[in-house]
Amino acid sequence: MDAAQLPLFRRKAGETAVLAQPFQIVVPTAEATVRLTIPAYYFYLQSAGYSKYTPADFCGDVRLFNKFVREKKLKDIKPTDVQQWIAYLKSPTGANLTAKTVSRKITALQNYFLWLVSEKVLSQNPMQDIHARKIISPLPEILFENECEQLVRASSTDVRLYLLLLLLLETGMKKEELLTLRVNHFDLSNPYAPEVWIRHTGEKVKKDRKLKLPPELTPAFNTYVASFGISDTLFPYTPRFIELTIADGAKRIGITKRVTAQILRDTCAVRLLRRGEHMEQVLTKLGLSPTTWEDAKEKYERLTARAI
Repeated sequence: MDAAQLPLFRRKAGETAVLAQPFQIVVPTAEATVRLTIPAYYFYLQSAGYSKYTPADFCGDVRLFNKFVREKKLKDIKPTDVQQWIAYLKSPTGANLTAKTVSRKITALQNYFLWLVSEKVLSQNPMQDIHARKIISPLPEILFENECEQLVRASSTDVRLYLLLLLLLETGMKKEELLTLRVNHFDLSNPYAPEVWIRHTGEKVKKDRKLKLPPELTPAFNTYVASFGISDTLFPYTPRFIELTIADGAKRIGITKRVTAQILRDTCAVRLLRRGEHMEQVLTKLGLSPTTWEDAKEKYERLTARAI
């Protein structure tokens, strides 16, 4: 690796901040600290075929480890250092991170030390006997297709509930996104192919997306807006009111499962996959950040798996 590489990459904010400008890549040695090897590690991740988000994410986690071991040389880092760092991440008096988050950080550090060994910087891997425990979250109890049809059909006499259900079941938008919808976010110029813009501000603007809606939404939208005198915010209610409206509607028609905005979002994702849409298209439609795709893919693959 050439020690005279150009200064490296743009700095990111927050935990994934990796490198300050300017910073030269130097060949890592056993006498170096973790901090001095991060530019070279970042370059390796960028050039090794990882996703575009992995370099920043993994280097952000390695930087956290560097803060823990400070100026200790690589050759002096022992398994006990790693174990103490993991204990700090888990401790209520330390970082107090969830088991899933700790597991991700262990995975990043494993990759880092494997890279150092492959580059012959280290002959021994201090993480050789330390493994990230795979955290499998319990699956939500989503609605079956017949329950979705029953819920929507029975709510057709309550235009507000009907519109809520159509939006959540057909788009999978988050409750927070639902509450920011405005009348002018809807394009009903073609009543048989309505569309909605999901809009964000600030750093979340990258989650902006245009989603197709079913044709039956157009008359429901127009009736609701006229009946409730809506001129700007589509649902000028509290998050609690939205959840109570959904739960009461499901209870009235005899659905015994817990029905929430999140359950409807998950149900939407599974319905889309079962209709034949590709996983990445579905995750994009849900507005999920690519950095969360791995867990989301596992979750929805398990939910759509055939019975055994």
